Amino acid sequence: MKTKIMEFFTESAKVFTNPDDLFYIKTEGSDKNGIISLLFYSLMLGLVIGIATGDIVLTGILLVVFLIIPLLCKLIHSIFTFIFARILGGSGSFFNTFNLMSYSSVLNVLLIIGIALATLGFAVIIPLMFLVFLWKMVIEIVAVSEEHNLGYAKSFLSTLGIPLIIFIIIVFIGGLI
Repeated sequence: MKTKIMEFFTESAKVFTNPDDLFYIKTEGSDKNGIISLLFYSLMLGLVIGIATGDIVLTGILLVVFLIIPLLCKLIHSIFTFIFARILGGSGSFFNTFNLMSYSSVLNVLLIIGIALATLGFAVIIPLMFLVFLWKMVIEIVAVSEEHNLGYAKSFLSTLGIPLIIFIIIVFIGGLI
């Protein structure tokens, strides 16, 4: 048990330091540590936000919300990414795509630190949120690139490019009506 916990946090550190190697190793196996990371770090973020509010009821609600919403959002994002990656010639599996993309939630550690600093009066949370958003995009692009054997350009298109283009077209058409 102790080694599994140590392995979990070592893999979390590799998301920061060397995601290419981590994802290369993870494409060969079939573990669930990415999904476990998504659940663990999302719950920790919800817990810290709840503690920062000082309301026990709100903390409980946030824990449920931070368990369900990130899981559903990542699942939906992974479905679209998987479809677009396959259209662009990718060869990976859906489960590994979902698992590897879930590792981006490890970056919630930075948000947890930012919230802790914000309770002390430091206004670092907005730039930190922007940085984490960009870094999560990079992690997800690397994950798709490794899983589907695509280059970074096609991985970007399948992860963010094509969904963004479709969203812009829908908003544009919706604005005309």
